[in-house]
Amino acid sequence: MKLKKIPAILLAALMVVSLLGGCVSSYVDKTTEAPAPQTTEAPKPTEGTSAEPGTTEAPAPATEADISGTKLVVWYAVSGTSGDLFNKLSEKFAKETGVELELSYSGGSGDTATKVSAALLTQTQPDVALMYAGPLYTGGEGDFRIADLLKTTNDFDQADVFEGMMDYCDYMNEGFCAIPCGISTQVMYYNKDILKAAGVDMTNPPKTWAEFYDVLGKVMEKGNTSGAEGFKAFDTNDEAWLFKSMLMQNGCEIIENDNGEITPIFNNEKAVEVGDYWKSLVDAGYMSAAQHSNAEKAFLGGNLAFIAASSNRISRWTADSVPFELGAIEMPYFTQPSLALGGNVLVILTKDESKLQAAWKYVTYLTNAENNTEFALGTGYLPIHKSAMERKEVKDAIAANEMYTVAFNQLSYTWAYTHFQEMGTMDTQIKSALGKLEKGRGTSQEVLDKAVKEVQDEINDK
Repeated sequence: MKLKKIPAILLAALMVVSLLGGCVSSYVDKTTEAPAPQTTEAPKPTEGTSAEPGTTEAPAPATEADISGTKLVVWYAVSGTSGDLFNKLSEKFAKETGVELELSYSGGSGDTATKVSAALLTQTQPDVALMYAGPLYTGGEGDFRIADLLKTTNDFDQADVFEGMMDYCDYMNEGFCAIPCGISTQVMYYNKDILKAAGVDMTNPPKTWAEFYDVLGKVMEKGNTSGAEGFKAFDTNDEAWLFKSMLMQNGCEIIENDNGEITPIFNNEKAVEVGDYWKSLVDAGYMSAAQHSNAEKAFLGGNLAFIAASSNRISRWTADSVPFELGAIEMPYFTQPSLALGGNVLVILTKDESKLQAAWKYVTYLTNAENNTEFALGTGYLPIHKSAMERKEVKDAIAANEMYTVAFNQLSYTWAYTHFQEMGTMDTQIKSALGKLEKGRGTSQEVLDKAVKEVQDEINDK
């Protein structure tokens, strides 16, 4: 399946001032790292099913000496601590192999996706990119060279990678076309000072959303000891990501994929139940209406007790940067624990076959067990390798930081989005639906019906 929506994405890109931004150097922008992935979904089984073979002919394996002197242009969508560590590992690879890397911070997840879309139209794309929704730009273009390389080389131990994370690198069940790197889940963080003031004992934390609702009531009653205006018990800085996990927790799949035909289905009875719960949080005064973009600021300012946010905040929210004692619990659920994975993947975009082996060596170097574990522990992303759980540094991190424990424990019930062309539209529509619901501009059924219709109309308009 060819990528058919690039012209529309490019049109949007023309309105983005930073379309051609991102200076070429090893300097890393110190601004806040872009939020973890927001996209779309239909979960895929995580029992370790194998993908269909790639559709391109795999090149003959090259020796290490073949890649020395090769120049690779690399774009990456992470900044701050994550960008620093990505550069460090990249420079280490360049020194060890003789490959010349032209590293460029390409902006946040949305900006990078827009830039890559535009670059593919003009054949000016980078050779390698670390980005969100990468399979859209490889598998969506019919490029499954990574699937071939996985079969013909021993550079990447696929069997040692969490199945859901490999599924995150598949396109429409057609094959692997990316390698996971910088994967995250949402974590429920909380302000221990507020919970203590409210008299809530978190040694036995709430497991279901019903139990969580009761805790929020206690927080609102006694937790706002300063009497601050606008104090709330709960919010999230990524409502679409959380809502999709909640749908799966309640037995509602988000889309159906019938041999490549995508149908959104997140408006059934189970989805409406989730919507009604979401609205009840606003109606009870526990969550602000349509203020999710301010949630992180409110939490760090001590005006919010709980926030559902990416696990990559573990490295950012340190004792030095957060003015209160921070805690975390696993995400509550309805009928079953279930969390959507998010984050970035590495993709090979070069059309120059002479660069393919160097690009593959670079990708697999960054994602081997040692380097990926270093990246994960330094950034708050999750190790992609099962064997990493047995590494001393991971055990030490878990022992020292309860938030790592929570994030790693959740890996057992995570799942991957199905990457399809209208997934960005789906996220936009889910956010719009939730905003209307929170403001009382329709029932759960009405706003979800409209969102599903909008996504289906775009699918039909290919």
